[in-house]
Formats: sequence, structure tokens, C-alpha cells
Amino acid sequence: MLKKFKYLFIFLLIFSFIFVFNIQPLHAATRAQASDFVTRFYMIILERDPDASGLENNVKQILNKKITGAQLAYNFVFSAEFLAKNKSSEDYLNILFRACFNREPDSAGFDNWMNLLNKGYSRQFVLAGFTNSDEFKNLCNSYGVKPGSLDAGAAPQMIAGQIPIIGLHGIENNSSGRYEISAGAFDFMCGTLKNMGYETITLTDLYNHFAKGTKLPAKPVIITSDDGYQNTYTTAFPILKKYHYKMTVFLITSYIGDNEETRRLNDFDSSVDNIPQRAMLIWPEIKQMSKYGCEFQSHSWSHGIMSNESIETAKFELSQSKSDIEIHTGKPVIFIAWPHGATSNEVISLLPQVGYAGALFAEGGVQSLASIDFTRLSRVSIVSEIPPIAYAEVLKLQ
Repeated sequence: MLKKFKYLFIFLLIFSFIFVFNIQPLHAATRAQASDFVTRFYMIILERDPDASGLENNVKQILNKKITGAQLAYNFVFSAEFLAKNKSSEDYLNILFRACFNREPDSAGFDNWMNLLNKGYSRQFVLAGFTNSDEFKNLCNSYGVKPGSLDAGAAPQMIAGQIPIIGLHGIENNSSGRYEISAGAFDFMCGTLKNMGYETITLTDLYNHFAKGTKLPAKPVIITSDDGYQNTYTTAFPILKKYHYKMTVFLITSYIGDNEETRRLNDFDSSVDNIPQRAMLIWPEIKQMSKYGCEFQSHSWSHGIMSNESIETAKFELSQSKSDIEIHTGKPVIFIAWPHGATSNEVISLLPQVGYAGALFAEGGVQSLASIDFTRLSRVSIVSEIPPIAYAEVLKLQ
């Protein structure tokens, strides 16, 4: 009995001590602490004040212990908004030192991380090194936030050289005009790629490779198609499935109907010579292709020339098309192919604000991987006057 009273006395003494001195249990952040912790990431990583809804959502997740400090850092660093900033390795490391260590980098530490990045280690690997460190854990503990940890990801497997990004429009059995190729030509292209050992990836695959270190095939290629013609589904899709290939399709979403009754034609090109009248895709067809593995990204809402649009109109074109596709496919839209291949530096600066990680031009040649800029990706435009036998040379296939 005396022993029981002794333990009860000790328990009451400890409880009173905690109550009197207001000691917080480990990893029990107050709302103010959680808000301050999240705000740091907005200010340092995204370089802006937090928006009310984003701040509230992140704070709730921390208070409800649904997210750790490491996971929060990951979400910010690999958000479309941050990745669209296209930060250099030097800037990336400076940001991590400030966000994760609350200090400027020391020269030895900075050089060590830079050396790893130069050797091909992914940014996810480096971020994991920061968040799994004692210094980051101490920072989290000072805010009452559970530190957690991140998986460093796979060993470096960075591809080098170039990647062909193929730019197409229509693929018809009986092609007509400059911007259509025949089904036979498309089949020949896919067969050539397959015979030479190329495997298709999406733009998101390429983006995840550079951002997170995910693996790619030894010889990757990206096949893209602009506008969203029905022949992408009726003609190109069966050929893609024949070779187990996938494609990225850029949609003009105001021209995509809900069903056969609302299917539209390519009126946006009605004033252009040598472009035949063609039917556009409808959402049920898009959903089938998306389920298979094809990717759908933005080609704007109305196909306007972005360099001629006001900033307000350009922002609408970007955000509305992104929203339309995400609602119907349930997959993120983080790339746009500029209509007519035209844009401006002002419009490009909108990309991170609207949630885009990159953009593509109509031409520019085979894309180099040594100094890739996701906001200015180039493509090889394949048009009718290029004979199929020349595809390998034009695409610089090896």
C-alpha cells in the first residue's frame, strides 16, 4: 500500500511540475508554432507570403500529426510552383540550408552537396540528407513539430546526351495538308523507334527523373501531339498500343466536347490554308487513353497566340485549361505546349503562379539534357514533307 502511494505521489509531483512550468510534450506544436513553421517554407522556398487556404491546410496537418517536418519540406520542394522556378543547383542548396538549417551554408557542406549533385545524385537524395540530419530535427523540435524522415531514393542513374521530343498534330489514314502524317508513316516511326531500342516516356516521367531521381529507360523518347484531334484516338491510339507506347497530347480544352452530340471541329484553324476540317476528341475518349497511360497536358483554353494576349487573359488560358483536364482525368497538368509556338517572357513568368512546371515550343530541335530548362523545352516537328525514311536522321536517333 505504501508503495502505491509512493508511485502516486511521484506521478502527481511530475504532473504538477509540467502544469506549473507549462512544459509542452515533445512534438506537440501549438497553432502559433505550426503556423510559424509552415510560413518559413512559404517565405524561403516559394519566396512569397502564404495564401490563407494553403497555410491553414498545412497547419491542420501538422497539428493533427498527419504530416512531419520532412514531409512538409518535400511537399514544398517538389511542388509544381517551386519546380517551375527552375532553380540552379547553387540556388537549390542555398534554399535548403536556409529552410532546413535556418542558416547560410558553410563552404565545406555546400561543396560536399554540390559535388553529389554534379555526380548525378537526385535533388530528392540531397533533400533527404538535409531532413534526416540532426540539425533539421533540432529545428523541428524547436517548433514542436515531429521531424520524420525521407527516403533518399535510388542511386544516381542520370541519363546524358539528348532526348528527342517529337511534335505531331493529326495522324490520319488518308492524311492531307502539312500538319498531318499518315497512319502508315506513324506506324513506321514507332517501328523505327522500337527497333532502335527506344521506349516512350511522358513529360511527367522526365520531370520526375530530374526532380526525384526516378529511373528512365536507357533510350527514352517523348511523342507529343498538339490540339487534340479525334484521330489521335481512332488512328494513333491503336498503333501506340501495338508497340506498347504512350503519348503526351496537348488539348485545347474549349474544343473538347462531353459526348458525340457536342463533338467539335477544328474551327480555330478555319482561316489557315492547307489544314483540313477535322473532328476533335471528346472526354470519354480522353479518359480511355489516359487510363491506358497516355498523358494529357495543356495547349491553352482557346488556342490564342499567347504573345498577343493580356496577362489576365493568358493567366485564364493557363488556369482554365489546367483545371478542365485535371477534373476529367484526375491527373495533374504541369506542362503547356504554346499554341502557334508563340509566347513571351511575361507569360512564361506566370507558369509557377498557375501551377505549371514547364512549357514546350513547337520546334527547336532535339532537346539537350545537359542544360535542360523545363520552361523552354524544344521539340522536333514532324510534318508531311519529311519522308518516313528520314525520321531517324531528323530525330538524331542512335
